[in-house]
Amino acid sequence: MPARIPVRLAFNGTNCSSSVRAFSSTSPTLALGPESPNYIEVPKPAQPTWTLEPKPKGHLPIPRDVFKTRSRLPKASEQFISRTTKDPAKAKLPGPYNKDAEYRLYKQRLAEARRNNFREGVKALHERKVTSEAESKARYEKLNTEKRALTFAPPRTVDVLTQASVSKSVRDFLSDCLSQNPSPAGVQARRKAFTRRMNKQDTIRQARVHDLYTNARKFIVTEQQLDESIEEAFGTDDQPVRWNKNGQVESGSSGISPWEGGIPNGIHEKMKSLGGGQGVGLAKERVKKIAEELTGGKM
Repeated sequence: MPARIPVRLAFNGTNCSSSVRAFSSTSPTLALGPESPNYIEVPKPAQPTWTLEPKPKGHLPIPRDVFKTRSRLPKASEQFISRTTKDPAKAKLPGPYNKDAEYRLYKQRLAEARRNNFREGVKALHERKVTSEAESKARYEKLNTEKRALTFAPPRTVDVLTQASVSKSVRDFLSDCLSQNPSPAGVQARRKAFTRRMNKQDTIRQARVHDLYTNARKFIVTEQQLDESIEEAFGTDDQPVRWNKNGQVESGSSGISPWEGGIPNGIHEKMKSLGGGQGVGLAKERVKKIAEELTGGKM
């Protein structure tokens, strides 16, 4: 059975006879019954959740610009206000025997109140408009200043130190942070590194030029040489290239494809051949390829 939460005993009436005298200083309690909503204890979060206000449906209309007039004078100017709310040239007071004297005096007071309210209202609205526009402009300029400062701010040290695509020397050169008076040891080390890098590039360039020079005789520069190379690789129409069952080119064979002998051996078959003592020939082939790669010739 779930635990019951004791609550303070409440008294609705003010009659003293209905009160119960306690025998201790502890407030009297009463166990809750199953009909109470607090009969089952439900844990509550430390921070209560507040009900969200309902979103208003529809949209508000665009407020009208009260300072937009067809007059050339600004609406908040004293000249416009004086022309709009003209005081009477001569106040016409009712005579002592007029029956509507009170009504006429009331209408004059009402007109004077309307003129004063218009003048004060226009000035207050104009002041509020100027203040709100100044605040909005200041807020906009502040945001632009912050965005501009963040845009043109230098990169963080963490970003600079974790960049691996550009070396630190190149970044220092681009940011003009190289030391103006470097130490002699640093200058000498940079010169040696530069000379070493240039020598390595020269060596690679000379090797490539030498390869081009030695292989210049094999270059295909005419259509006749192209036809000869095609016939050498694929044969002629009368005598096409033939392959044997081992997948090797052989003139007397009947195979018209290098797959005449079936699918070549995979890793499993090669491992079996190595385990059966047939890896000597494979080792010889590997040594032959290594020797040809090192010497640059054909064996």
